[in-house]
Amino acid sequence: MSPGFTFDFRNADIEDEVAHVVDDSSVAGSEDENQSGLSQPILHTLDDLTLDGAFFHVPRRELYDIRAQLMAEDTQAGENNTPIPGLSTDDIVPHVYEGGFKTWECAIDLANYLVTQHNGFARDATHDARIVELGAGTALPSSSLLQQWKSGLAATSPPLPNLDLIVADYNQYVLELATLPNIFLSWEFTSTSLNGEYDTTPVAIAEFVQDLKRHNVTISAISGGWGSPLISLMTPFPSTPKPVDTLILASETIYSTTSIHNFVQVLMDLLSNAESTGGAAKALVAAKRVYFGVGGGVDEFCGVLKKMGGAVVVVWETEGVGVGRVILEVVKAR
Repeated sequence: MSPGFTFDFRNADIEDEVAHVVDDSSVAGSEDENQSGLSQPILHTLDDLTLDGAFFHVPRRELYDIRAQLMAEDTQAGENNTPIPGLSTDDIVPHVYEGGFKTWECAIDLANYLVTQHNGFARDATHDARIVELGAGTALPSSSLLQQWKSGLAATSPPLPNLDLIVADYNQYVLELATLPNIFLSWEFTSTSLNGEYDTTPVAIAEFVQDLKRHNVTISAISGGWGSPLISLMTPFPSTPKPVDTLILASETIYSTTSIHNFVQVLMDLLSNAESTGGAAKALVAAKRVYFGVGGGVDEFCGVLKKMGGAVVVVWETEGVGVGRVILEVVKAR
């Protein structure tokens, strides 16, 4: 990575206004037409992706640090490449870049909810667990859960439960430059708060991978658009006699009407697949009630979800502050 990571949140990188979205009216149409224009999903392991280069504290890589790394790599290679989308002025470019470098406001809501109000996750010998974050981006929600998981294991008697973490984002370069670096930082500094910079080394990364194995944690990443190809890349949970609890996380993923159907289909497929594991399965979706100018929002999402066999309840919401924000708990309708 570049010379260092920085940690504290800065307002410049946290979006609380209407996103700058390139017009996607030209790609609107049927679900089949929309799916055909998406990047095809690819499954990545940690070995595939380059890792070098109340109040709660989740370390996060700053956007300027990502820019510095890419500039240094171009200089070393003698290249002058076209800037990666998301590092310039556009927040979202439909079917090209879906906003993964920014820490969106509802991701903070969801991470805070998971830490302060969620009733925990399996950390005992009777249940294993799978966490899937869709549209992971900077991975704040799953990173906060991973910190909770690691902290809870200290009080867990052997044998330790298994945790399978899957992070999905439209862009592979977001997974490499933001998602996995933030997961690495969160795991490394579960019990230590650092302000400033942190230099990664091959030794630190190797120790991180080994520490995950010691704690029975596996991490994989999937890049590409939502749809059945993405689902097919999510391998079944390793054979285990124990029930497996599944928690699906998503924030700011229902901003566009052109993608809500595909997103709901992925949610419902994941919930259906989780039934075979014998454990509990639900999704937590954090979103603004209305996304002005791009057509998406909670009402549109709930309408599609109901038609596709889902049930939803609001478990958290803002009160009296600008555009309303909510966290929705989604399960299969019974």
